[in-house]
Amino acid sequence: MAIKFKEIRRFLARNIRLSICFLDGHYHNYLLVSDIPSSEYDEFYVYGVGMTDVEFSLDIYSEPDEINGEENIYGRDFTIQPAIEIVLSDKPRDIERNICGNLTFKDLKPYLQVIDEFNIVNKLDWSDESYKCRENIPEKYDNMYVYGIGMEDNTDLEETYRELKHDTHLKKRMVLVLSDNPRQN
Repeated sequence: MAIKFKEIRRFLARNIRLSICFLDGHYHNYLLVSDIPSSEYDEFYVYGVGMTDVEFSLDIYSEPDEINGEENIYGRDFTIQPAIEIVLSDKPRDIERNICGNLTFKDLKPYLQVIDEFNIVNKLDWSDESYKCRENIPEKYDNMYVYGIGMEDNTDLEETYRELKHDTHLKKRMVLVLSDNPRQN
């Protein structure tokens, strides 16, 4: 049983930008998960989950460079900002899944971007561990339930990325909040 967007949607952090992409190359960018029309992509299958930089229109939600003190990459009518990228397909990937009906980390892991920065957070005590590659994340998390998916500033940046003056997904890490108990809502 493959993961559909309607299943993963409830785990996406409310305060992150999202890029919904399709295998044919078209995409839609959203400032917040609440901006995605209800049931818009519900029946599509998740093909991948990662982070990327995407364009957003300069509008009332964008901070001028003078206010936030950072140089932004922008054009005349847009700015480039980091976002969680969800790649969708009308056909499921052939990936084995648990049969309990709740999304476990083992179910989600094959969909994650291979090389990225990951911060795994245990909801019980908010302890966390960081990993530079999906394959380095140990099996001890496999049977934990997904509680949330988000993005945060990476405090363990290499000097090359710290020197970048604009915000980019290269300065972020994906946050995966896991729990011993399935999320109820």
